Amino acid sequence: NKNEKGNMSIFSAISKSTTSLKINGPDGTSSTSILLSELFPALHKNDEEQSASHGKEDAKMKNPKLMYDPVQFESYHQAMTAVFDDPKMQRTISKFETRNEGIAELVKGWLMNDERILEKEVVEERWRGFKDSWKDGWAVGKAVSANRNHGDNDSARSSSVSEDYVHEENSKFLSVLKEQQEIFQSKLLNQSTFEDEPDNSTEQTSNGFEEDQKKNLPSSQFWQLSEILLASLGRYCARRARSSPMEVAWYKVKESGIVLSRDTISNYLHVVSTMGIDLLGLNRFGSNRGSTHKSLLFSSSTGGSRGGINEEDESLNNAFRIPEEVSTYHDLLSRPTESSVSLRVKALTSKGDAKGAEELLENFKESILSDPDSKELIRLRTYLPIFKLYCESKNVSAALSVFRQMQSTPGVILDPENYVLLLATIAENGFLRNDSPPIEGAIDIGYKHSCGPELFDEIATEMSNEALEITSASARRLYNSLAIGFENKDDSTGHDSLISTLKEVHPLAPMPLTMQPAQRNELVASRVILDRSTGICPVTNAHQRLILLEPEQRKQLHDELLELSREQYANYTRDESKNSGERAAQELRKFADWLDTREGEPYTAIVDGANVAYYMQTFDKGKFNLHQIKFMVDTLESLGEKPLVIIPFKYGSNEFYSSKKELQRLDPIERQIFKELNSSEKLYRVPPRCLDDYYWMLASVSDQTASRKGRDLSVPSSDPKRWPGTRPALISNDQMRDHKYGLLDPRLFRRWYGCHMVNYNFSAFVNGECVVGNEIGFSQADFFSREIQANKCSVEEVDGEENNIWGGNAWHFPVSDWDLDERFVVRIPKRQKNESTK
Repeated sequence: NKNEKGNMSIFSAISKSTTSLKINGPDGTSSTSILLSELFPALHKNDEEQSASHGKEDAKMKNPKLMYDPVQFESYHQAMTAVFDDPKMQRTISKFETRNEGIAELVKGWLMNDERILEKEVVEERWRGFKDSWKDGWAVGKAVSANRNHGDNDSARSSSVSEDYVHEENSKFLSVLKEQQEIFQSKLLNQSTFEDEPDNSTEQTSNGFEEDQKKNLPSSQFWQLSEILLASLGRYCARRARSSPMEVAWYKVKESGIVLSRDTISNYLHVVSTMGIDLLGLNRFGSNRGSTHKSLLFSSSTGGSRGGINEEDESLNNAFRIPEEVSTYHDLLSRPTESSVSLRVKALTSKGDAKGAEELLENFKESILSDPDSKELIRLRTYLPIFKLYCESKNVSAALSVFRQMQSTPGVILDPENYVLLLATIAENGFLRNDSPPIEGAIDIGYKHSCGPELFDEIATEMSNEALEITSASARRLYNSLAIGFENKDDSTGHDSLISTLKEVHPLAPMPLTMQPAQRNELVASRVILDRSTGICPVTNAHQRLILLEPEQRKQLHDELLELSREQYANYTRDESKNSGERAAQELRKFADWLDTREGEPYTAIVDGANVAYYMQTFDKGKFNLHQIKFMVDTLESLGEKPLVIIPFKYGSNEFYSSKKELQRLDPIERQIFKELNSSEKLYRVPPRCLDDYYWMLASVSDQTASRKGRDLSVPSSDPKRWPGTRPALISNDQMRDHKYGLLDPRLFRRWYGCHMVNYNFSAFVNGECVVGNEIGFSQADFFSREIQANKCSVEEVDGEENNIWGGNAWHFPVSDWDLDERFVVRIPKRQKNESTK
């Protein structure tokens, strides 16, 4: 061939795989083959060396049984490479290398090796022995603490059994780890993977270690550096919420028998707790576990597709196994914690062993109670897998018992979904029917009823004391369970038997609205819209109540507002000193004392002054309008109310910057309005840097002891002049959506808002002028409480006579992702037991 210069180039026509050239003779009939190795001996020499090298590697074929899964190792390799590349870690490694030449290379060679040092079956067999030992004698709360003889200083990071755990020789666990370390070290230094052909001068390993040097490598230095690197890997994974590197890292911990520090194993415990959560199915509400999970856990296969299961199944197996093993290691080395027991509970329940998980948890609970210094709290996450498994396996009696334990455990805060799951389980197993058999053991654990509509009422009542609303998913779940539990039971259309027309719906399908009245003996599970002005349900005819704050709840809200004012002041001033918020709390307390001790008529209407002054002032000349405040005060007084206007400090000045960031100066008329309101105790100016919201909220729940004199200030519905409801009323259109209100108890806040908040509307003023005939319209923010409640249904007439055969409560559940006036209503008709129905 010719190159760019027109010269012939033999290389452009030779394939990389070519071994010889065939040259035709001059006559074209004969040819000669020439080996490239003869034509280019220098080039071929390199090929021979490379071929020899490949041949040597082929001779040392890697054992497939020792190879890590490539995908798993890649994730681990990336993370461990980042650990080694960290500048601080490089300085640490250099210090070790200075003290002991070659130790860092040995540790890195092991940690970055894509082959196991010990075969998987051997390591797994030893670790099964660990768990068996734990089950046989190392009960929860009685594990030996290997860390009690040293603190958290640098020397405590050493993992050498011989140096750091001399006083723990009696520990069975540490003895096993020591044996594992000896086997591992021997294999590590002699395994073929780390060896190369010796040269003519000195017998060496590929690591550069002479045989006599290998014997003198300090064991403690190896374990210390390895533990530091593995600890750093754990922190790396924790910061990035990555658990996949743990699949290889944990095997390296197991095969080596390394003793991790308390902090390291606790960190590993945190990382693996997130391993395979979606695969475990622990987050699916009411979902069923597949039998494939259980068979996989007891599979004898030991590795990916090579052992008979594919890589995805192996990852799933690891998601079950590794957290359990880490928690076992943690508990044997130190002492069980809520975190480790929680992982162990998940592992047991994933195998279908709810009873074993429950016994484990009870043992842990007893160990906490027997230790006066224990600060462990059992949380919902630890109980939940047991509770869910009992529900899924239709063991209603056990589910009810565990739920009772959850309610009585201080650290467990139940969610609405937990109550719904219990009710749904009871319902779909037929225990809410009027003729259902009792649930075994229900009375023994404290329930007054063991089945039927009464049990639903009892559990729903407990739920209403803990929760305010449910989700639409929970509403569908409860609907479907009632449809299943009452399916084909009573299909009569008469009045002597219960009827049900419920049909299962798809879990993702929206629930349709129902507005048609139900019969008295008809099972109801419907989505309804309540009449906003009356609170009457169109399906059950039940009337929703406006639930008032109890006296102790008013005091609780009062105290929480004092604490909030302290925190708000500290945040506003950016002063984090201990007493920074005390001034705000003292000022608010001073205001509360003034309300309690002042003589005269009690205030019945608290006015959010800034809200009224800025109402509809969004036009060009809009401003903080004192004329609107005066208009509000005059109107309230004409209705027989005693008003108190509360305004922020700056609006009591003759000039200030408005909410539009514009300088506003009060004119003489406005200054006169302010003076008159202030002198007649109709206005309260909040101290500087204090939030006015807390003042008008606190005023609405103040006892006003001296002025009230024990009177009930509420206005009955029969009063022809004043709007009915709780007093003092809070006059404001504030939607109360600020995040700071989320710090208050949700039930207190919702009841306070429903009872005290009164909205208003009028035509806005332009300076001091308004339209002729301007009036203020008032309306309660809520006519009924937006929380779970039960109410009796109105008696239905049948053929001109009252139908008293069927009774029962209509339960209305607010749904967080439905409209404000929409409810999920459940009514299970209960056959009345009286003489007229016999």
